[in-house]
Amino acid sequence: MKTAALALLVASIWGMTPIFEKLSLAKASPLTVITLRFLFTTTIVVTISLITGKYREFSTVDGKTFLWIILAGILGGIVGLFIYFVALKQDLTTKIVPIAATFPLFTALYASIFLREAITLPRLAGIVLIVIGLVLINWNNVIDSPK
Repeated sequence: MKTAALALLVASIWGMTPIFEKLSLAKASPLTVITLRFLFTTTIVVTISLITGKYREFSTVDGKTFLWIILAGILGGIVGLFIYFVALKQDLTTKIVPIAATFPLFTALYASIFLREAITLPRLAGIVLIVIGLVLINWNNVIDSPK
């Protein structure tokens, strides 16, 4: 129960983040926003790591783990975030954020392929609901699309 409460807290924090992102993109390019965001967060994280002594753990990270960390940072932190910011700058927050939030659909697919995790019936039902949600969110675009 405690972890569910923490996850809900994270969801509420992450729910507010796109509002600040959209506001920051009004007068700044996606690359500028990403750069400033990373500079600020890096400064804070490095400071916390130094104060707590957690930086000592860096030497225990093996090469393969380091590769996974770097790949996740490049894909999620740079490429994905940049594309997300471009979309957010160009369209409604209430449209872009729910579409971007369908990443669990892709995670389930990739996890079944690369990690050999099973897609159970409840997960499959969730995936179907995600697709239905996407159609509903974009309903006006679906029915108004040029033929």
